[in-house]
Amino acid sequence: MRTALRLLTRVLSAILLLTLVGISWLWWANRDIPVETLELRYGGDNLQQLNIDGVQLRYKVEGTGPPLVLIHSHFYNMRQWQPWVDKLSEKFTLIRYDLTSHGLTGPDPSEDYSRQRGTDLLDALLQHLEVDRAAIVGSSTGGALAWYYAARFPDKVSHLVLINAPGMPRVTNKYMETPLPDWFGYVLYLLPESLFRPFLQAPVVDNTLITAELLEEFHRMYRRQGNRMAEFHRLRAWERGDITTTLERITAPVLILWGEENPQLPVEHAEQYAQALKNADRIKIHIYPEIGHVIPLEAPARSAADTAVFIEGSYLE
Repeated sequence: MRTALRLLTRVLSAILLLTLVGISWLWWANRDIPVETLELRYGGDNLQQLNIDGVQLRYKVEGTGPPLVLIHSHFYNMRQWQPWVDKLSEKFTLIRYDLTSHGLTGPDPSEDYSRQRGTDLLDALLQHLEVDRAAIVGSSTGGALAWYYAARFPDKVSHLVLINAPGMPRVTNKYMETPLPDWFGYVLYLLPESLFRPFLQAPVVDNTLITAELLEEFHRMYRRQGNRMAEFHRLRAWERGDITTTLERITAPVLILWGEENPQLPVEHAEQYAQALKNADRIKIHIYPEIGHVIPLEAPARSAADTAVFIEGSYLE
């Protein structure tokens, strides 16, 4: 009996030791990366930094012409817009930046990741750049910030482009409806790069778009000092509820771009937005066949061109 008990104790001790070693290895292998290292790798040309209430906002201003603000998708960063910059820099002054908890910007010391705070930061950036009025483009979560900004500051928005923007009532699979437990934030430190491939592939139709280079960039940016716990706070603060009265305050012309195969936000949402935007100057919808949730990645040239035609057409009218 004693021999069996000693054997069981040793086995359990070995299992516990191996578990602790495994967790420690995962923690070390996925440790934080200093922002200075990431800036050298991904910052590129024209990277600028603005301190707004403790937020070290990284942004770029490129091109010439009317100002066009680009707000990236959830979990991505401003590099998502590079194909748009390449195509539109001769037509517009393109302003793009990394949201808090994303990319090079990192966490917000206030731990406030609400739309109100997000649009406060955007407005501070535009004031710093002395931009009184601009066209605003937002993809996914960036789209929610875009319509919220247009509702708060209708006189500051010349055109609004919503790309697969959240906010409408769910029609299919539920998303972020269950609050995250406290311990979930620490789990984010243990996720290896390999687990991010299916996560990135799920919202797109063509899985080959998730290249090894994109996967590495995504995981490294995710490991920027402070981003993981900041992202946990953002996910916990996910805002729900009826946005109808908010959308009614939008008066700018609105272009809605939607992927027909969007697995997160079904295509019916595009028409729901159009119906809710009762006071918009005009509304146009483009539905992209065989495209999913991440249009700037899946259809960059077409979406950039459609946006340019929409905005330039308004200027010519």
